[in-house]
Amino acid sequence: TNHHCGYDAIATHSSEEHDYLTDGFWARSYAEELPNEGLTVSFLVRIEDVTKKIDAAVAKAEEGQEEMAIQAAIGTIEAEATEGNDYRAQVKPMFDGNEHLLFIYEVYRDVRLVGAPPSSIGKFGGDTDNWMWPRHTGDFSVLRVYADKDNNPADYSEDNVPYKPKHYLPISIKGFKQGDFAMTLGYPGNTDRYLSSYAIEHAYKYDNPTIVKLLGERLDIMHKDMMASDKVRIGMASSYASLANTHKYFIGQNRGLTSRGLIEERQEFEKGFQKWATSDTKRKEKYGDVLNQFKENYASSREVLKLRMYMNFAGFGPQFMQSTGISAWRLKTMMGKEDADPESYAPMVERMKAGLDDAFEGYFGKTDQKVTAAMVRAMYKDLPEKFHPSIFSSKGFSKAKAKGGKDRFDAYAAKMFATSILTNKARQKAFLAKPSLKVLTKDMGVQYVESIINLYRNQLAMGNAMFEAVNGEAMKVYQAGMHEMMPNKKFYPDANSTMRMSYGTVLPYDPRDGVSYKTQTFAKGVLEKEKPGDEEFNVEPKLHDLFTAKDFGRYAQDGKLPLCFLTNNDITGGNSGSPVINGEGQLIGIAFDGNWESMTSDLVWDDDIVRTISVDIRYVLFVIEKYAGATNLIKELKIIE
Repeated sequence: TNHHCGYDAIATHSSEEHDYLTDGFWARSYAEELPNEGLTVSFLVRIEDVTKKIDAAVAKAEEGQEEMAIQAAIGTIEAEATEGNDYRAQVKPMFDGNEHLLFIYEVYRDVRLVGAPPSSIGKFGGDTDNWMWPRHTGDFSVLRVYADKDNNPADYSEDNVPYKPKHYLPISIKGFKQGDFAMTLGYPGNTDRYLSSYAIEHAYKYDNPTIVKLLGERLDIMHKDMMASDKVRIGMASSYASLANTHKYFIGQNRGLTSRGLIEERQEFEKGFQKWATSDTKRKEKYGDVLNQFKENYASSREVLKLRMYMNFAGFGPQFMQSTGISAWRLKTMMGKEDADPESYAPMVERMKAGLDDAFEGYFGKTDQKVTAAMVRAMYKDLPEKFHPSIFSSKGFSKAKAKGGKDRFDAYAAKMFATSILTNKARQKAFLAKPSLKVLTKDMGVQYVESIINLYRNQLAMGNAMFEAVNGEAMKVYQAGMHEMMPNKKFYPDANSTMRMSYGTVLPYDPRDGVSYKTQTFAKGVLEKEKPGDEEFNVEPKLHDLFTAKDFGRYAQDGKLPLCFLTNNDITGGNSGSPVINGEGQLIGIAFDGNWESMTSDLVWDDDIVRTISVDIRYVLFVIEKYAGATNLIKELKIIE
């Protein structure tokens, strides 16, 4: 898989003493492979079309109860599919609910880290090169699935053995050329290629700029603290990388929407759709008002949708919210009931005690304090007063005063973090030894959590549910209308984290006037980008020496070492780690990114400009064999020369 997919596992096993993020990790035997609690690998067993079963349940439902009928039918189908076996079942809607498919998975729960290059290889180029081409990143890591002695899924055990697959991919180091066939297989997370112009325009004008602003503020704070401390850098590396990836994605999407003119393109399509829909009485009744429903729904829900963005990216932004905040709020709710007694909330207390170490593992209060101040500041200044969380009328906030170059938001966060049980392990441990409703009620951190949850419940939940209900039903109708209008068109459902195959070719592209990009990059590009001491473009001495000496072994192509390549395969977030397979069913690379110009590909496909960026399998093998010396891994592989 990719280095960035294995990043959590690498970071979890890293410490100041064993900094696998910086130095890399290579197991020289099965015994040295590192287990990863909670990490699983799911194998797709089968797919079944259950549309008729869902539709039958809806047909029997009373008016207004259709969604409940769908969920009940899904529950029944999934339960029946897993009766008497250890499979996991999942029913997923396709075409906005016009079809439903059942997916059956076998889930393996013992997955171990086998190898990972140093971040100077696996993340070479860092955020600067993220989404960019030309690329020179060795974005890979190696994990192994374990099973019991009968090859069945099992929890981690020293008695488990490596899983034996029904088939594995031979690896080709014969190379490829422009125009050669390439196929990807993976689980793309989400696309929205059938959205109305109203949805795209709203994202462009409102949602995307808000996400970029709020994530940008958080990333700036995190980066400064990470550069000041190795411990913080290691501890926050994974979360920072994830946020940075999202941040840059939405910058690129808005840039692409401007250059592509997608909003105007959709508006033209909708004119044709509306003309078709209203030219027939029956069609007019079914589809004639659907575009107007989109228009009115987005216009009337604009404030609610803004609040949703600020709740997701600001209100829930502080780390303590997710680590212990929600649990503490639930405990307060239990303790506040009229019939509450210690026995009724004892299980929650015990769960919090048991999770205390994990909750504060990798928690950096000083950074979280700065993030909290920034997010509270953003909500106060950017949201209308009617959407202000109740903390703004609390005693703790009213007493916070600007001082010494710090504003009132800094002062508020400083007081919270100096006193709350949510932001300090010792304080929380002492509290859990003697739980007190009074302490929870007065705790500024708990007050913050409660205010955000109440804001969600009282201001956002109903409005958001109404928006989603109208939009969901309209999308279902709109999808059906498009299918009816274009009966000869081959539609494919939007990505929804289910397995998809994509076929394409090795292909270059021209991003703009006067600029043409080739299909491959090579080792010399790393040396050209090298900046000693720069966290993004530092090159390890051993790798530098191998590249300089052109000691590429059998992985060379005409005396050069290939690193990354381009194809026009259709991928998105969730496809990371997807195998890239040639026309003979052999592995030639690992997909890990898309190009900067393709940030609108979740909304529209453009074969001229959208490209998949993959690491060449020859570079992967070169790093394993020549750089890391992990010949034990090379010996396990079937390599076609």
